[in-house]
Amino acid sequence: MQTIYSIPPCSFLKSTPHGPDSGIEVEDKDEVRESEKKIITCRACGTEITDSSFATKVNENHEHSFFNPHGYVFQIRCFSAATGCATAGKPSNEFTWFSGYTWKVAVCRSCMTHLGWRFQSDSTSFYGLIRDKISEK
Repeated sequence: MQTIYSIPPCSFLKSTPHGPDSGIEVEDKDEVRESEKKIITCRACGTEITDSSFATKVNENHEHSFFNPHGYVFQIRCFSAATGCATAGKPSNEFTWFSGYTWKVAVCRSCMTHLGWRFQSDSTSFYGLIRDKISEK
């Protein structure tokens, strides 16, 4: 079993205003043909993280831009599953970007590069992966 190091929750996220719809909309899997499916990999080591068939919309968008308490801007893409990720730390609701969701840091299972966050509500979860930390093949 891999050891995942705890990362202080407020070091990555900042609260932002939210719309009334904070649910997840999963794209119709039949819409993404097998030939159109793209593999999403860790930019640092090339490990497969997920694929485009798991792309999902949260608050009506697949991509979002947010900033953390230190002013760093993150552009994230949302996926309903990311088997190439491991999570670190306890769930936190501090500075969450999605109302009603807690989050944990998500790292590449192979090289431990910080790739984004796993967001969890009472009924659903998704991964917000940092666009600059992943590649599409």
